[in-house]
Amino acid sequence: MNLSFADTLYFKKENILEIILGLHRSYKFLQREIQNCCELYNLTFNELLVLIEISKKYNKKVDIANKVHLKKQNLNLILKDLKAKNIIISETKWVLEKNKKISKDKLSITDEGYEIMEKTINRINEKIIKIFKKTDPKNMAGFINIIESL
Repeated sequence: MNLSFADTLYFKKENILEIILGLHRSYKFLQREIQNCCELYNLTFNELLVLIEISKKYNKKVDIANKVHLKKQNLNLILKDLKAKNIIISETKWVLEKNKKISKDKLSITDEGYEIMEKTINRINEKIIKIFKKTDPKNMAGFINIIESL
């Protein structure tokens, strides 16, 4: 792909297919690298994403599912696996809402879970820095702006 950064800014009709292919290749490459890092610590990519959202204090399952684009039933399986691996714990709290007793789960990451998440994220950071080290800083700034706007 021989496009300059300026070419990508204007989305000329003749460049759109090249941009789509480039995005797809980049995404697949990065996803493969992230997946390899996760597997070292016995995590799946989706488990890592869920852990990151829990660490941001998202406790409602529906919020977590929406943030990582998962169906609620898939999220429940991931949470079950993370509990079995002693990476998270779930505390059930009963509250009275509109004269009904409702259970609310509070998800927390264990110390072991934080350690695994930190090791995985550090390794991913190393890989991504290595990949983008060769990128022109001007192009990298543009890339970051595009990612942040999505």
